[in-house]
Amino acid sequence: MTSIAAIAQSGLVAATLKLTTSASNIANAGDRARVGARGYQPLGTVQTASPAGGVVAQAVTLKPGATLIYDPTASLAKVHGFVQAPEIDPISEISNVLAAGQAFAFQVKVLKTADKEDKTLLDLTA
Repeated sequence: MTSIAAIAQSGLVAATLKLTTSASNIANAGDRARVGARGYQPLGTVQTASPAGGVVAQAVTLKPGATLIYDPTASLAKVHGFVQAPEIDPISEISNVLAAGQAFAFQVKVLKTADKEDKTLLDLTA
């Protein structure tokens, strides 16, 4: 694999992880837990530059806290009617999904361009 392809592949992996973490946050936005219990913790993606080129992505917990919601009909609600829910901003998560999709598409374009250049080089040397 050429270095260009390796760099693009690392970008594909990072975009996939970003999409996965945002999808997990969206899917668990409605999670409820008893006040004081550990419910779903929103995830994010941290990307760092790799010394060999490209990026290294890692999923991390974003906010260890939760927000209180008044829902006296919830089975988990205590006497006062509160439950806790993860602090997830759906607009931010949808933006992350769109950004991850664009990043993925750009990396695929890089791979296609690198493949085309390799074929052109082989045709010139043949």
